[in-house]
Amino acid sequence: MDIRAEDFAREFARHPLARCYLIGGQEPLHVVEAADAVRARARREGFDERDILHAEPGFDWAQLADAGATQSLFAERRIVELHLPDKGPGGKAGSAAIVDFVKRDTPDTLLLVVAPGLVSSARKAAWYKAVAKAGVVSYAWGLPASRMTAWISARAKDKHLNIAEDGIQLLATQNEGNLLAAAQEIDRLALLYPDTRIERAQVAEAASDHARFDIFDLPAKAVDGDTQGALKSLSRLRAEGVDVVPITWALVKELRTLYQAALAARANRLDAYLGKIFLPAPRKRALATAARRAEPRRLARLLSQAARLDAINKGAASGRAWDELITLIIVLSGATPTIVCGNDPFHASPLS
Repeated sequence: MDIRAEDFAREFARHPLARCYLIGGQEPLHVVEAADAVRARARREGFDERDILHAEPGFDWAQLADAGATQSLFAERRIVELHLPDKGPGGKAGSAAIVDFVKRDTPDTLLLVVAPGLVSSARKAAWYKAVAKAGVVSYAWGLPASRMTAWISARAKDKHLNIAEDGIQLLATQNEGNLLAAAQEIDRLALLYPDTRIERAQVAEAASDHARFDIFDLPAKAVDGDTQGALKSLSRLRAEGVDVVPITWALVKELRTLYQAALAARANRLDAYLGKIFLPAPRKRALATAARRAEPRRLARLLSQAARLDAINKGAASGRAWDELITLIIVLSGATPTIVCGNDPFHASPLS
């Protein structure tokens, strides 16, 4: 079964829990919420254990087979959660491993494939079709700017909010196609103004009263050269208990995009490259400016630095992940590298 992102919640509730799910695409909010829904329902139905695999370069695909074949000592039923990069499982080994897994008769194992940023071409791959045949796939396309106000209106209605039409338009303008940020603003308004009509002035006041420190603002600030803004966002995310792993993912995704854009700029193909990716127009303009001034070799070194951070996150290398993340943000934003002072990594001094 292939379910459109906008229909997922309704269809998911109507059908029995499937053997496997693939949640991916270009809209992070859908991936987060749909994957959470699958996990929550699976737990309610007795899938008490969860194995998490990250298919990064060099991943041993035998781990996927072992996760499905090994009997749990602690629970009768388990979730095997496989996280894929934007290009999917990569070569033939990964594709074959997923196809083999979904062909097995394993009623006590649920496969959940999570692929934020998955390229649309992956939908033609054999592994994607195998998951769709054996279970459920839901691919989320990026939301066009023309549909942003309608999406916000529907989301507000689901939260039992009565927002004035010009307030909805202001929310759409403020969030520029970032559904995750818009959803956070709607949740905030629900807390501030329950059971009352929300006018445009209240939407503006709520927005000005609090800066959005979400995972997707931070990389944009770093690329734009706003070092202090990026570090402030990171500080708030850490204080809110956000793990370093999704922050790293968002930062690396932005860094890879900038690297590809910088290469395209050197080859006089920047406009063509920007035409192939989905970003709000203001972000495309900022990316184009950054790409024209960026040095691809420097970005390649930063990607290597990010690979070390990823290894630290997974326990494959020693180091302090938050310190490495701070350094990466500072260097990416073009500021002077810093060192940690005392026990507070957000108050740093220049390296001598």
